[in-house]
Amino acid sequence: MASFFGLTLPDGIETRLRAGAPLLPLEALGNSSGCEPGRQVKLLDAHGDIVACGIADPENGVIHILSRESLVRGFDASFFAERLAQSLALRRTIGLSDSESTYRLVNGEGDALPGFSVDRFGEYGVVCAPSRPLLPFARLLAQAALAAQSETGLRGVVIKVRSKDAQDRSNKDEVVGDRPPEKYVTHELGVPYEVHLLGSLNVGLFPDMREQRRHMGRFVSGRRVLNTFAYTGALSVTAARAGAASVTSVDLSSGVLAWARANFVLSGLPMGDGRFRFEVSDVKRFMQKEVERGALYDTIVMDPPTVSAARASQWSMKRDYPPLIALAAKLLPTAGGILWISANTRRGPSVLRHIEDGIRLSGRHGAILEIGGLPPDFPSPPGWDDSRYLEICQVFVASN
Repeated sequence: MASFFGLTLPDGIETRLRAGAPLLPLEALGNSSGCEPGRQVKLLDAHGDIVACGIADPENGVIHILSRESLVRGFDASFFAERLAQSLALRRTIGLSDSESTYRLVNGEGDALPGFSVDRFGEYGVVCAPSRPLLPFARLLAQAALAAQSETGLRGVVIKVRSKDAQDRSNKDEVVGDRPPEKYVTHELGVPYEVHLLGSLNVGLFPDMREQRRHMGRFVSGRRVLNTFAYTGALSVTAARAGAASVTSVDLSSGVLAWARANFVLSGLPMGDGRFRFEVSDVKRFMQKEVERGALYDTIVMDPPTVSAARASQWSMKRDYPPLIALAAKLLPTAGGILWISANTRRGPSVLRHIEDGIRLSGRHGAILEIGGLPPDFPSPPGWDDSRYLEICQVFVASN
């Protein structure tokens, strides 16, 4: 039998939980001194009846709500195995199979496991815990994913911790089952990509962009493409494979651009005919120089981080994105071109707000072509907007 810590909910909080909130801020509880990190918690109404059960996570200031029922056994191995089975059933329903070997197996609150995620990269999985004290529960989830090998196809699972401190390097990966190689080639939609599953939280390929890569061809085929904040070049590879006339990839890191080159080679793309350029540069400085020399691109991809503290190029999406969009507009032909723009709305405005402000600064005319978001393997609760963090928009920009 599990040892739960009982907390009586203040007035007004019970309604929020009964409405399906997957997280409860600790500050909303008043006195929560008994909520040690990783403690299993029962939340009670004024009559002593159980409203929900969860796990305390003071590092993130929340209780993760994992059940709306009383659990005698607690959050044990069988609980996580049952939750995983439900998430796998959903993936079968939406048609994910071995032919698409990179996708999300568990998406936090959308799969009734708020705070936790599982991504599949071919034969290996990556489980993320929201903080170090919740690692024991992440291990149970990793073990469940490995035990379901007949369905998941996994031979090894890497366990990582999301840290609120971006500079924290104290969290070391754990591995359940076989350890993946330092460099591993996974496939998405039949396209090979090199991923590094050990070390950084970001492994080199973001599964939440899969459907955007699937349908990108109509915006890049036969066009001159500039991919800013290119990272490991997944969107650049997509454009090149879709028949772009040229692709220029720009990133501040020479290391990730070398990785991008490796992804081009994996796809058998010709590297010696001048169609594909890799520019190590701050994106803003690069675009300013391109404007000065009169360069033009037909499609410009902008998929920046929310924030960056790199000394050579500090960046804040909220502050810097609209001026950068206005600068990008100067690199499109006067007759018109396409801006392919993404935004993480969890910590900033919607993508449409960035575009509205950027187009206004540019003095040009913009027309929204399409708005997209997360793929279906990233489910979210209907009443929890924070889960739907990714917005991507294609906008046609021309002179007035």
